[in-house]
Amino acid sequence: MSRNRRSGGAVRGPASALTSFLAGLGVEPSAPLTWGDNSSIPAGDGANEEALAHDGPVINDDAALDPAGAVTARTVTAGPSQVGEGTPVDEDGSVGSRRKKIKDDYDSDSIDSPVPRKRGKRGASVDSDDLDAETSAGPSKSATPIPKKNRAVRPGPLKAIGEFMECGECANKFTVTTYTKEHPTTSGTWLCVKCCYALNIDPFAKPKKAAPQKKAVTKDARGKVIHYEERKGVTPLGDLCIHMIGKYIEDVDQLGDIGGINMDKVCKIISKSRRLTPETAPLFYSSERKDLMMYDCTLLGPPAYSALANLCPNLETLHLHLCGQLSTDAVAGWGTSLKHLKRLELFGPFLVRKEGWIKFFKAAGKRLQGLLVTQSPRIDLETVEALVKECPNLRELRLAEVGQLDADFAGPLSKLKKLTLLDLSSPSTSLADDAVISILSKVGKNLTSLNLSDNSELTDAILPEIAKHCTSLRKLYLRNLVELTDEGLGGFFASLKALGRPGLDTVDLEKGHDLGDASLAALVDHSGETLEKLSILGWKDVSADTVSELARCTALKELDLGWCRNVTDFTIKDVLDGCDQIRLLRVWGCNQLTDAVPRKKGVNIIGIETHSI
Repeated sequence: MSRNRRSGGAVRGPASALTSFLAGLGVEPSAPLTWGDNSSIPAGDGANEEALAHDGPVINDDAALDPAGAVTARTVTAGPSQVGEGTPVDEDGSVGSRRKKIKDDYDSDSIDSPVPRKRGKRGASVDSDDLDAETSAGPSKSATPIPKKNRAVRPGPLKAIGEFMECGECANKFTVTTYTKEHPTTSGTWLCVKCCYALNIDPFAKPKKAAPQKKAVTKDARGKVIHYEERKGVTPLGDLCIHMIGKYIEDVDQLGDIGGINMDKVCKIISKSRRLTPETAPLFYSSERKDLMMYDCTLLGPPAYSALANLCPNLETLHLHLCGQLSTDAVAGWGTSLKHLKRLELFGPFLVRKEGWIKFFKAAGKRLQGLLVTQSPRIDLETVEALVKECPNLRELRLAEVGQLDADFAGPLSKLKKLTLLDLSSPSTSLADDAVISILSKVGKNLTSLNLSDNSELTDAILPEIAKHCTSLRKLYLRNLVELTDEGLGGFFASLKALGRPGLDTVDLEKGHDLGDASLAALVDHSGETLEKLSILGWKDVSADTVSELARCTALKELDLGWCRNVTDFTIKDVLDGCDQIRLLRVWGCNQLTDAVPRKKGVNIIGIETHSI
């Protein structure tokens, strides 16, 4: 076929060398077909004009392509070469239906099938750009979802890498990799790479690591106080035996002669587990005992206290803790049964009325030297007057948390001029400055321990009187006196130093919210060499440099720095380096401390916040 037919007024663009070569041999496409997504050149609509297609060969799909997909004479047939105008129309008259059919045939192929299915004839442009173009690497993320096969895929766990699984979307088999993704809607099924693209899932995204599960914190663990350092060692054989006795105390007939110290240890062990009962308590009774301390008497009824007096007639010191069932008759009977009793300490005798107290005071008389009572709401002014009258040799007096204590008590208490310990803490109504000054002016000379804690109405006015009258004072408890000022307390310690008063060994100034640098500096200057126990809990404004001055307290053993907000790791280091005898340090609420807080062998640091988070 002559090339002159092409020049019939038609415009023709440049052609590749292969196109020109085939055209020189008379080889023309037989139909207006396309290759891939390239459109065919439109043909004319005239009846006398021949339909024209691309210059190039026509590929016959009935004959298989060679492995390289090359175009050969065996797969090429001649076709018309005349160029016309218009849009290619299929045999059924529809526009572009053949192109859609070719795409559908491609999409309907099996994904994993290694041999392509045979199709009908497809034309191909032999332009070199089309022949050299690379095929697409894979379906895009916006590709059409691949239809599922008829059979359903059973959910199951992901297999090992390298094994085969069925895709939960298309049901075709694929190889498991480290990037294999789970189906977004059907849990337990997994997707192949092509279905990931179809479902807008990145098939090569790195798998997200599961967040580490936090260990459940038990109630006991939350309530456990963590000590920064605990001294551990081999438990002595004697302690093991004592713990064994405490464990099986109900089976013990008698403790025998194990010594007062070991007897006290056994009592602590069984009191801790609240097993001190009327049946086990007699194990600690003996006619030879002079001192008896029982730490938890909750389960002891009135008969048990009467039995105590009958079986321990030679007691000189008696200490009962949590004795809520102690009766009026039992206390009244102690006056005649315990004829050698000199010191009585009770915690929680709620039921004892004033009649029982008065009978006991009259029977005890001048031999009673110590009465330390905590939480007894029935002690009133008449009871105190009877105490002062019948027991003039009293040296220790504690009326802590006594409900009816008020300013009227000042008169009778001022007559107890032999007192060395006075505790008037936590009354239901705070004592006033005048009442305290009146008492101290008469009994302060011999006092070595003074406790005025929780009297919220006391002010700086009592401090000069303490310095003036309490010349032998060694222990001072002014806890929760919110009216004290930094200047007033600083001046108090400065006056003690100026008057030549001996240094204090125990100072409790807890919750002095307005106290700070001046008070602490004056305290260290006066009592730095003698101070053994100190509490400045709640001094939120005291500076770290002033707290570091506590390093001068070489005898300090216990220190409470709770809620001193400016304390740092360096402050703790200064204290530990200077205080060689310190054994206990509390730092609750010191939120500037870290895990790097200095350590010292034999020192327990309690309350570091990072240990409880």
